[in-house]
Amino acid sequence: MATRRSRLGELDLVDRLPGSIPPILIQIGFGVICVLAAIGARTFVNLFAASAGPYSLIYPAILISTLFGRWQAGLITFVGAFAYSWYAVLPYHYSFQFADAADGARTIVNGGAALIIVVFAELFRSAVRRAVMERNAQIATHALLLRELDHRTKNNFAMVASLLEMQRRHHPSEDVQEALAIAGSRVHSFAAIHNAIYSGGDYVEEINMRDYLAALVHQLSGALFLSDTVSITLDCDPVALPRDTAVAIGLVTNEIVTNAAKHAFAEGDTGTIHVALKAGDDKPWHLTITDDGRGTPDNAKPASRSSGLGARLIDAFARKAGGTLLTEWPGKGTRVSLTQSDQAFDDT
Repeated sequence: MATRRSRLGELDLVDRLPGSIPPILIQIGFGVICVLAAIGARTFVNLFAASAGPYSLIYPAILISTLFGRWQAGLITFVGAFAYSWYAVLPYHYSFQFADAADGARTIVNGGAALIIVVFAELFRSAVRRAVMERNAQIATHALLLRELDHRTKNNFAMVASLLEMQRRHHPSEDVQEALAIAGSRVHSFAAIHNAIYSGGDYVEEINMRDYLAALVHQLSGALFLSDTVSITLDCDPVALPRDTAVAIGLVTNEIVTNAAKHAFAEGDTGTIHVALKAGDDKPWHLTITDDGRGTPDNAKPASRSSGLGARLIDAFARKAGGTLLTEWPGKGTRVSLTQSDQAFDDT
């Protein structure tokens, strides 16, 4: 509602209508429409109160005409509506003669008041127009700076990922290569988050999880070099989640998929890592990441409670998402679930 009122206050018919129509024709046409509206209102009022102020109804018409059609339309409305009231409403009816000598002075006063309305309405309209133009210029500059920042940020993510990949390829230690590959996957995850948050150059409050996770899974597959041996599949409901929750879910997904790629499959093994996000308006969201790898021995600690950096990050991101983490070994492979907690669901 506030937006509609703001747009109405900024309405300028000369700018809004096609440029092929000369501005003066628009102003004359709108002025005539306002005159006819004033006459129609006067005719209606005469049915109930014929003796009501003869000039009272011309003022709103003059104000509206000037605000939306500029001073030229306001002046046309003033001349037309004022002449009609003087001629048809003020006694003697249908005559420019005055039945009361005092009506001449009253007519001059009312005419001066109407001209004052035209002047001040035009000043107000011009001030609003200048403010709108300045605001639009600031918005355009802001959008340009955001696009530039977005472009530079994407380039920085790509540069960091490339540097990590170059270092990984040239380092002789397999452990260091693995650590650098994991770091690179995290950089790709942050890049996917950035792309989701600044969708189309606009900063969004809710993120389309299907598009977001699809981009994240695609980047993880390339960053972890899984395409030849291990595939990552995605099953995500068409749901939009608040930005902070979506980011935390994406980071949890990144860490769990990375852990699965690192630990679940021996060198040369083939398999699948399946990512699923289920959600609905009347039920909590539920993230499940399942692999069909080697699983974990019964006496091993769950991944979410181990001492590695990845496990600590998973715990931290799960809390940030407002979810409860559960790790299971269903016989073959590992299943990690993150379910929105009851309190977090109630808060939404």
